[in-house]
Amino acid sequence: MTTVSLPTGAGTRLSRFTDVFAAEWIKLRSLRSTAWVLLCAFASAVIMGVIMADSEVGEWPRMSPAQRAGVDPLADPYLGFMIAQLIVATLGVLTVTGEYSSGLIRTTFTAVPGRRTVLAAKAAVITAVSVPVGAITATTAFLAGQAILAQRHIGLSITDPGAVRSIVAATFYLVAVALVGAGLGVLLRHTAAAIGGLVALLFLAPQLIHGSAQWVIDIENALPGNAIRRLVSLHVEHGAPSMTHAFLVIAVYPAVVLAAALVLIHRRDA
Repeated sequence: MTTVSLPTGAGTRLSRFTDVFAAEWIKLRSLRSTAWVLLCAFASAVIMGVIMADSEVGEWPRMSPAQRAGVDPLADPYLGFMIAQLIVATLGVLTVTGEYSSGLIRTTFTAVPGRRTVLAAKAAVITAVSVPVGAITATTAFLAGQAILAQRHIGLSITDPGAVRSIVAATFYLVAVALVGAGLGVLLRHTAAAIGGLVALLFLAPQLIHGSAQWVIDIENALPGNAIRRLVSLHVEHGAPSMTHAFLVIAVYPAVVLAAALVLIHRRDA
């Protein structure tokens, strides 16, 4: 039998990251606001989705055939994610900017001189929290919305095409925006500025950028809000990106923002 041992340096780095991850987990868990923020995200997503589905059910008898054809039973339950995304992304911001505003970040960097390790640990903790929360929120929103739409026999089953994809996509999206929030928190080091950037990117831009010109469509397709709409919809709008393109768009934002944060956090003073 051949025994394989890790190099001492690699083992030390692994232990250090594990310790930093544990410390960041304790920080996030010890904040009362964390549970409330996540609960608000869950409630806003589910309740608004239910309201939208109930509205469609109530209006159904008065709809024309064309209007009925335009109803998207897959997308309706996810309407509440417009608000939930901002709440979850704000949690990502506060995970970082809370330490900058209190001065605790200096203590953190003194204890862990490797600042990139700190940011990696924060990103890992945010991911570890937002994945189950996102999955529970997306699944509950889908099932609750479909239960209401089923009253008019327009609801979908979890086995219908696009159902599982929508839940996975909505979960992935909440994780992505939470990481974008953390990255912006590092880049701007100011809670209001980072949240303002999130509002502009996630909420205002998709509402304001519309047009038939190809360059406008290309900008629309590069926005995360439009990408997630593509992934949780049955109806494909003209010029909409492919599902692969939409997934890539959502993945690129946290990758780019966190990469920039990794560079700046190493160069700047605390």
